[in-house]
Amino acid sequence: MYHGHVKVFLSYALAVGGLGLMIYVITAVVAINLTYPGARLAMLNALRTSVNHADHLCRAVPGTFFEAIGAAIKLGYMAATNDINIIAQTTKPGFDATITMITLKWKSLFGHAKKAVMLSVGGAALAISIHTMPAVHIVLAVVVLGAAIWVFIAKMETERSILRARAELLPELDRAFAEGRVQRAG
Repeated sequence: MYHGHVKVFLSYALAVGGLGLMIYVITAVVAINLTYPGARLAMLNALRTSVNHADHLCRAVPGTFFEAIGAAIKLGYMAATNDINIIAQTTKPGFDATITMITLKWKSLFGHAKKAVMLSVGGAALAISIHTMPAVHIVLAVVVLGAAIWVFIAKMETERSILRARAELLPELDRAFAEGRVQRAG
C-alpha cells in the first residue's frame, strides 16, 4: 500500500516539477523576447541620432539582436576610421560572433522547455499507469506543452529578427560611424 502512495506522489512531483521548470523558462524568455518591428524602430532611431545611446540600449536586452548590434558597436569604435568599407569589415564579424552566443542561449532555454515537457508528460503517464485520477496531470502536461510551443515560436522569431537586423540595421550602424554620428572616447 505504501508503495502506491510513493508512485502517486512521484507522479504529482513530476508534473509540478515540469510546470516549475517551464515557469523558469517562460520568465527567462519574457525577459529577452522582443517584437522586431518596434525594437527595429527604436534601434534605428537610436542609430540615427546617437550611436552612444544605441550602445546603452543594446545592453538593456541581452539574448536578442540588440546584443549583436552592441558587439558591432564596440568593434566600430575600435575601427577609428570613417571609411565605410573598413567599418563594415569590422562590425560584421562582431555581429556574427555574437549570434553564436545568442543561439546557444536560446538552445539552452528550449532544452529546458523540452525537459519540462518530458517531466510533465512523464507525470501524466505515471498517473495513468498506476490508475490514479490523471486529470490534474494531463492539464499540467497540456499547459507545459503549449508553453513549450510558445518558447519555440519565440526562438524562431528571435532567429529571424537577428537575420533581419543584420540586413537592415547593421548597414545603418556602419553609416553612422562613417558619417561621424558617434562621440569617440579619448
